[in-house]
Amino acid sequence: MHEDDLIYTFAKEYLIRASDLMSLLMPKTLGVGVGVKGLDGRYLLANKAMEALFGQTAEHITHLTDNDLFPSEVATRLQLSDQQIIDGAAAASDELDLSAKGGCKRCLWLKFPMMGPDGEILSIGSVVLDISRQEDVADMRQSLDRLQETNQELQKTLVELDRLASTDKLTGAWNRRRLEETVINEMDRLKRYDHPLSLLIIDIDFFKKINDQHGHVAGDQVLAKLAAVVYSTLRVTDSLTRWGGEEFVVLSPNTTLSTMAMLAERLRERISQAVFPAVKQVTVSVGVAECMAGETWEEWFKRADSALYRAKACGRNQVQLAPETPQRVGVGENVSANFVQLSWHSAYECGNPLIDGQHRALFGHANYLLAALLCGRPSEEVAALIDALMGAVVQHFKDEEAIITAAGFPGSAAHAAIHGELVDRAVVLVDRFHAGTLAVGELFQFLAHDVIARHMLGADREFFPYMQNRR
Repeated sequence: MHEDDLIYTFAKEYLIRASDLMSLLMPKTLGVGVGVKGLDGRYLLANKAMEALFGQTAEHITHLTDNDLFPSEVATRLQLSDQQIIDGAAAASDELDLSAKGGCKRCLWLKFPMMGPDGEILSIGSVVLDISRQEDVADMRQSLDRLQETNQELQKTLVELDRLASTDKLTGAWNRRRLEETVINEMDRLKRYDHPLSLLIIDIDFFKKINDQHGHVAGDQVLAKLAAVVYSTLRVTDSLTRWGGEEFVVLSPNTTLSTMAMLAERLRERISQAVFPAVKQVTVSVGVAECMAGETWEEWFKRADSALYRAKACGRNQVQLAPETPQRVGVGENVSANFVQLSWHSAYECGNPLIDGQHRALFGHANYLLAALLCGRPSEEVAALIDALMGAVVQHFKDEEAIITAAGFPGSAAHAAIHGELVDRAVVLVDRFHAGTLAVGELFQFLAHDVIARHMLGADREFFPYMQNRR
């Protein structure tokens, strides 16, 4: 049995087993009866003192109900106090006359809920005292106080066991069991309320090389540090799971593909900038997918995993989106499918870190914007993405012009003129977007063909030799 399964099983069964300790907490000389009753009304546990009070052996009491043990008027009163506990009362009590061994005893019957780690009632605890023996009441109260303290400690233990059963020990992230349990609930919310739901898969690039060159201790340190970096970037509603080995999953309720793509790029960038023990720098590849209506968990995860594979195949240290766009229909939405992506490849690098980094980031900006347009996101969200993209383009052009001029590229002036023309066209497109006359196809033509294909992968290559000479 896997260690997590062992802890999980122990946590689920621990409270019922621990209830046997109740009988040990009460000194036998007090004659205090202690029992535990299931929510179906049957006794699960009775100590030896119950024998004298009930006139039955403890073994015989187990599995019986109050109707089996007492006259109807007594059983009815006990059932009413049981219901008080089930309805949420912290305690309930009765004074009852019990007939036992030819005599009659006046008994105080105290009841309290026995709670599970999730706060739900698992069973009803009972303490029964012969109140004709007043000298024992003070001692019983001390025993009850001790019982309450012990029960609180048991609850803390159960909470901790539940945490251990659902957490990866090395990183503190959720384990696979916890994620799959949560996914069921979140996919149900998607089905019932049409709330968007997205995930991303993070894979550490060349992690095997880290283990081979620096040892598994260093590898574990990298995993723990990466989890800490991711945690510092996530929102309150996001969750982090260690899926296995060097793979992590982030689950984000109420999050669309375009928003998840921005989160993925932010995570990729922060991880690449972090300093890791032993290896200094680490990069990751990320696959992103939004859950489609009617999709199974396995199908959804497979699409995200395919996007991750594409990110690694295209050169690593990048984000890729799952190719299908969820066809969710909300108010005023009817989303197109088959999202076309712009994929970065190491062959596009010129050798200057700033230019290459900005080019790669512009690919990401363009993908996010296209995803938002195709998903029918609100105009204010799309406007923010357009402004961010255009701002990044203008800044990139300024930086690139300064770099190629300093490098002695003879066509720098002509190149700057091309930049000016592209910026002018971008301004027109932004104005048309705000006027509501911009088609998705026209925007894609500008980004993918004019800016990416013709300029970044075409005209820019003319200055590549000047950058490569300065590596």
